[in-house]
Order: sequence, then C-alpha cells, then structure tokens
Amino acid sequence: MIQVKICGITNKNEIDYLNILKPEYIGFVFAKSKRQVTSEEAKQLSNNLDKEIKIVGVFKDSSIDEILEVINTIPLNIVQLHGKEDANFMSSLKASVGESVSIWKALSISDVENIKKYADSKYSDLIDNILIDGDKPGSGEAFSLENICKLLKVDSNKKNNCDLTNSPYSFFLAGGITPENAAERIEKVNPFGIDVSSGVEITNEDGTRTKSFEKIRSLIEKVRAINVN
Repeated sequence: MIQVKICGITNKNEIDYLNILKPEYIGFVFAKSKRQVTSEEAKQLSNNLDKEIKIVGVFKDSSIDEILEVINTIPLNIVQLHGKEDANFMSSLKASVGESVSIWKALSISDVENIKKYADSKYSDLIDNILIDGDKPGSGEAFSLENICKLLKVDSNKKNNCDLTNSPYSFFLAGGITPENAAERIEKVNPFGIDVSSGVEITNEDGTRTKSFEKIRSLIEKVRAINVN
C-alpha cells in the first residue's frame, strides 16, 4: 500500500484537515524554511493530532543534541535528515534514539554517489528509509524519474517500474508531487510512499501559503485508488 506523508504542517487548521483525511504521516520542519516550526509549536499542534498518524521531524545539519532536544519535547516517530549527515552521524543518532525512532535519509536526485552509496544493504542497519527529492526541497519542482531504478540498484520491469523486491529500502518519493501527477509518478517508480508539501497548498489573500483540504483530499483519494487496484 502506497503511504502518504503531508509535510510542512504549521497550523491547527491543517491538523484538523489531516485528522479527517488521515494520511499515514505528517511532517514538522525544524530546519530553516518558510514552513519551519519550533518544537513547542509542533508539540501544541501534535496534541490535537490523531494518534494513528505518525509524526516526522525534518532536520538539516542539526547536531544530535539538537535533535534529541526536539524529541524530548515532541515524541517523533521518524527523524528525517536533509543535510550532509554521514554514516558516522547516523550511527551515533541511531544509538541515541534507539529502536523507537526511525531514521530516514533524504537525498537529492542529483546526488548520484550518495544515492548509490545508501542504496547498499550495508547501510540498512543505520537508516530505515531513503527519501528521494529534487535539488530544491519544498520548491514544488518535479524532476525526471528516468534513472531512479538504476540509482537504487534495482531492476525495472517492462513498464519501467522499479522492482524493489531485493532492495534493502522501500523508498519515499518527494519533489513536485501534486494531486494531478501523483498517480503517474507512483506508477513510474513504484515508491513505498510519497512526500508532499507545496503540491497540496494554496495561496491565501494575504500571500501566505497553507495546506488545502480539497487538494489533500484529492491526492489521498487518488493514492488510495492505486492501492485498491
């Protein structure tokens, strides 16, 4: 079943939408971003979140102490790393958070060497999932999916879908996913899940961007239809 993560949650209205629509994951961004929240803000928002929805904390080049400080405030299910964190860092983080918190490593589609590196099974004890994103996370820009199967060292079938049977990871796909293109992008590379932020946003009259109930609903309905088929 294709999983859905709605990232960049910043306000109570969005929490209310997600409690109704029930994606598998939501993401709070603790890295520098227009969607950045503090741990206290995330805690207040998560207090009203359906307990079946898992919480992902997004970090970029934070220290282990900084990550643990957030976890002490809000009980994250997953730590998602978007920076230059290496295997030694992830090993230390894994030892610090234990088995109760999963670690996802986000990689840019242009970072060929690291995608090939972390797709190797010898890293599967350090990270629980790979997330493949574009060059500008959060920008809403889609990227070519042509080489993903090859980079993940898996075969593709006659439809050019990735065959992840022997891969150590069931990766998440991010970058420019919208309700309109989600089905096509899922069919192309067969990810375990998708990570969407700007693709389900609208611009308010004051120029701020926020998640749209209708866009999230449309996205999740289309993903669920794939799961049924």
